[in-house]
Amino acid sequence: MASNQTNGKPLIQGIDIHNPDATHEKNAEILRAFPIDRNVFRLFARSPGLFPPILDTLNALLDGKTRTIQILDYQLIVLRMTGTVGAEYLFGINEPVSRINGMGDEKIDALRKGLKSEDLFAMGNWSERQQCLITLVDESVATWTNTEETISWAKTLMSDDEIVEAFIVLGFYSMIARLTRGLRVQTDAPIPHLSQSIVDKITKNASDLKAH
Repeated sequence: MASNQTNGKPLIQGIDIHNPDATHEKNAEILRAFPIDRNVFRLFARSPGLFPPILDTLNALLDGKTRTIQILDYQLIVLRMTGTVGAEYLFGINEPVSRINGMGDEKIDALRKGLKSEDLFAMGNWSERQQCLITLVDESVATWTNTEETISWAKTLMSDDEIVEAFIVLGFYSMIARLTRGLRVQTDAPIPHLSQSIVDKITKNASDLKAH
C-alpha cells in the first residue's frame, strides 16, 4: 500500500535534540541518552509533558520483563497494522526487529504488501496463533471492533492477559502510525550499531521459549 509520509517536507519538524529551546530541553536530554535516534521520537518530544510517559510506555513494550506477549507476536501486530494502513516509516523501524528475531523475508514482504488474509494464509507458513493475531488486527483496523468468534478463537491460543496486551500494542502503534503519516515524518539517517542496539533494547521474555 502506498505511503505518503516521505513526500515533500515534514509538516512539523521534530525538536533539535542538540540545540533545543528551554521548553523542550528536558525531552532533548532524554533523547540524547536514548540509544536509537529516530525522527518520530523527536516529533513526539514536541509535547513537553506527554512525551516522557509515552516513552515510558514504549520502553515497557520493548522490555521482555514487562511485556507479556512474545516478541514476534508483538512484531506481527505492528507489521500487520502498518502494512495494512501504509505506514511505511513505522514498518521500516520494526522490520529489522522482526528480522533479527527470526521472522523471514517471505513473511515480512507479504506483510509489507498488505496482502489479504486469505492470501497470507495460503502461503502455508503462518501458525494458528499468527493467523488469529492477523485476523484480530484486520478486524480491529477495519471496524474498530472484533467478532465474538475471533476473541473466542484467541482465548484458545492465548491468555486473557496476552489478548489485552495485543490490543494495547495495536492501539499504541496505531497512534504512532497516525503521527508519522499525518505529519509526514521523514526517513531516518543511518543509525550506527542499529542491530546491536535492537538486541540490547528490545528483549525477549519467558513466553518466547514456547513454540510459536
